[in-house]
Amino acid sequence: MSTHEEHMARVAHNKALLVFLEKHEGRSVFSDWFVTVAFYAAVQRVEAMFSIVKPRVRGLLGTTIVVEHSTGHRERSAVIGRCFEKMHFAYTTLYGYSRIAQYRCYIPAPPNGKNARELLREIEEICEKEERVLS
Repeated sequence: MSTHEEHMARVAHNKALLVFLEKHEGRSVFSDWFVTVAFYAAVQRVEAMFSIVKPRVRGLLGTTIVVEHSTGHRERSAVIGRCFEKMHFAYTTLYGYSRIAQYRCYIPAPPNGKNARELLREIEEICEKEERVLS
């Protein structure tokens, strides 16, 4: 299981690629990769937050499950939907952009690159706020 610091290093790594793409017109030329990298930066940011906040969700038979690290996109989305409702729209929208770009061979229009950056920022702000509550 990765640590908070390891996840945050991946966030920084992915965001550095976003900056590189923006500087080299990649937001328009490689907008499919721009939204995908933004989504994976969000994934790492959420996982970093999970490692600190340790959200609790109800499992089968009413048991409580503590989530320190999700096992995949479905579980992560479910935990976000149950425990972090304010983040759910931004996360699922960014996930949708990424899926459409990568699996349906769709090249998003450049405004989606802008939207991807804004959605990532919203996710980061919510994660930071959740972590501060525990500080």
